[in-house]
Amino acid sequence: MENITIDPFRRSSVGESSNASTTPGKESEGQAYGAHEPFAGKLRPPSKATRRIRGEIACAECRRLKIKCDRVVPCSTCVKRGCAALCPNGTRTIPPGEGSRFVLAATDHLREKISQLEARMHCLEDALAVANAPYSIDPHPLLVRNDDHSPVDDEGFRQASNPNAGNSPRNSPSLGEPMGTILVDGKGGSRFFGPSGASELPSLLAPNGPVVKDLDPSYLPPIINQCYQSFPFTATNTSVDAKAVQATTESYLPAMERATALCSTCLENLASTFDINFRKKLFNELIPAIYRKAAGEYGPHELSLLFVVLAIGCLLDLALPPYSLEAQHYYRLASATLTLQPVLGEQSFTAVQALHLMSIYDGMTGNESNLEKSYALLDLAGQVAIKVGLHVDPSSWGFQGPEAYARRLYFWSLISDVLWQSLVTGRPPSILTSSIQCRVPSLKDEELYRHEELLATYGTWQLRVDSECLVPLSMTLLSAKPPSYGTIIALDKKIRENSILREDLVQNHNPHTDTALRIFSRAHYKDLMLMFLHRAYFAEAMSEFPDDPLGSPYGYSVKAAYSSACVVLQDTRDLFLKKPVLCPRIWRVWSFAFTAALMVGSVAIRGAHFGLSPPALEELDATWKTFEGAAKSSGRVYRGAVSHFSTSLDTLVT
Repeated sequence: MENITIDPFRRSSVGESSNASTTPGKESEGQAYGAHEPFAGKLRPPSKATRRIRGEIACAECRRLKIKCDRVVPCSTCVKRGCAALCPNGTRTIPPGEGSRFVLAATDHLREKISQLEARMHCLEDALAVANAPYSIDPHPLLVRNDDHSPVDDEGFRQASNPNAGNSPRNSPSLGEPMGTILVDGKGGSRFFGPSGASELPSLLAPNGPVVKDLDPSYLPPIINQCYQSFPFTATNTSVDAKAVQATTESYLPAMERATALCSTCLENLASTFDINFRKKLFNELIPAIYRKAAGEYGPHELSLLFVVLAIGCLLDLALPPYSLEAQHYYRLASATLTLQPVLGEQSFTAVQALHLMSIYDGMTGNESNLEKSYALLDLAGQVAIKVGLHVDPSSWGFQGPEAYARRLYFWSLISDVLWQSLVTGRPPSILTSSIQCRVPSLKDEELYRHEELLATYGTWQLRVDSECLVPLSMTLLSAKPPSYGTIIALDKKIRENSILREDLVQNHNPHTDTALRIFSRAHYKDLMLMFLHRAYFAEAMSEFPDDPLGSPYGYSVKAAYSSACVVLQDTRDLFLKKPVLCPRIWRVWSFAFTAALMVGSVAIRGAHFGLSPPALEELDATWKTFEGAAKSSGRVYRGAVSHFSTSLDTLVT
């Protein structure tokens, strides 16, 4: 009788075409394998997965369904059923009783396909948000998620939706979580700059410009220098006689005529970029009371406020050289005087104003290390403002008439500076906008109580814009999570609707402010907000779509950010041509110009062929000449020119 060899690893099955047979005279696959392979008993036979790939046996899906398989990869049956990606080893289910539905071999393929479809869906959502923006401030209905009305596919299964998703198109995953940058020095110190404050980093790391000579304070009494070193806290020496020290500092006051002139210089020139609204208080109350030494009408806070106004007046006095020693003299006296009455224990409205002006002074000193002090003092001013209740409407405390108007006006001026500082540095504001209860002064209030007050704003326009546009702008950009593109477009529309015509600025005459400064400070206020609003998506488009950022989903942001940056730079150039001596001394002018220059420079380097107007190369060249001229007398401008323009121009040349 003929011996028959049976392959122990083979079994006949319905749907699995097999030549195995126990009939004499006909070899099975197992016989053939064993007969022609001398080491068949020693070598491990191929797995079923390998044999399916070879086409030796039916695919796993056909075998599961018990249907005929042509053993081609992929087989015709799987192709017809729409599961070609599973063939030959994948199945739609595991054997009954062992679990739920799953995918084996096709997992990676399906995940990649899902990622591609999600990316395309997000691009379409962004494009739809941009197309819908000119017609409605609300998101397009197709972009609104509603779990109660989820779309249903053909098979009757509801599409999965994220229960935590809001009513916005999406939170763009490409932007990631905003983190910012932290600088750590060798001594363990560190400085944080958020995503919106990235433009501050190059100038901080650049070499210093014109040398700023420091004041030698040895001519002052030791007690004054001791108080200065203690600022902003009270002197550590408990034996300090506050009245005696105050009398000593008063002895260094200039003549009343000189003080009046410096105060006028400060308010007239600084009002173009900072809203300082206490001209009437300064000239009608503080100066007369202090110079006639009216006891009980003023204290250390009021005296400190006068000293810091004198210090800024010296910085902006065109008859004096930049960063004059006289300015440092008055600032030291202001700091020493403020310590005589604790700002955190005996705080006052005047102390808030003094701290606010001190932060402005530190930003204008030309010493880059003082910028951190400037930021800290403005934050401290915001905290003291809350302690004295400025964030609550003055009517709640019984203030009426001009006093209530002055408190509202100043508080919103302070809020404006706090929010702009937060946008420039990328740090959260010291005053939570959600806690603000103080209302914006109305046009009627201004007409009744303004009188001689020097107001940098165009009426109540800026205060209203700050409330309706700047506050939501800062909340959006400084949020822990990146905003959706639909939110950006909605804010863009809101900002444009609240813009003001340049012709109206020219017609608005104010005898206390220079026309050129007034036009400059408000003409591009809208463009400043738009520039910061679109900057993140501008950078995203330039980096992720370098060949055609205008054709990317964020093409609108590229155009808007570039156009706004060019307007800011053009206005800066015009102001520098009209005020070549004064302009380099005003810190904020160049802080914003530097941010705009980074955008124009990136377009000039990467996308001069984009066809944007005005041409990026021409704009960069004109801006470089302006920075080069202003750098001769401004350390901050010099650092910006060295850190950015030199690198940009070298890149273009090479």
